[in-house]
Amino acid sequence: MAKILEGIVKDWLMPTLEPGLDDGQFGCRPGRSTTHALIAIRHKWLTTLDKEGSVRSLSTDFRKAFDLVDYNILITKLKSFSIPNNCLLQWFGSYLTSRRQRVKVNCHVSSWKSLNGSMPQGSRLGPLSFIVMIDDLRAPCESHKYVDDTTLSELIPSSCFASDMPQMFDSVLSWTTNNK
Repeated sequence: MAKILEGIVKDWLMPTLEPGLDDGQFGCRPGRSTTHALIAIRHKWLTTLDKEGSVRSLSTDFRKAFDLVDYNILITKLKSFSIPNNCLLQWFGSYLTSRRQRVKVNCHVSSWKSLNGSMPQGSRLGPLSFIVMIDDLRAPCESHKYVDDTTLSELIPSSCFASDMPQMFDSVLSWTTNNK
């Protein structure tokens, strides 16, 4: 039943979220896939290389991305999308808070453990929540995202030898600090 309700909420949210999401995000969006992301990256890189330029890239995979989501930051980011139904945001906040889990192996069951800042595993709203969470990760270069994986690409013309990649990396580090 929970997955059905999550699907309904996702269907309500997507029409509002979709137009505002970063065009460089390919994960968990209709009509986009890892293949689309790889083709987009390859196109940018090969176009630069064909013009005798060079490419520097930085690939990130956020460690425990779904386990470290700060609910307050996520709800604030959801609000920035101007979701018309405040009741939906309140439900989403309730969905995330006061969650507990336990593990069962054969006949043995662990005690309940409260979850703080993690998305429910296997939920339909977990990946959607994370792409909202990472939506405002921007760097002054080409970026391609697939849920919790991000590739930054510095496309350097043939006449240039300097790199801005350290500053781009610093902007990613700053974003990660600000978003916990």
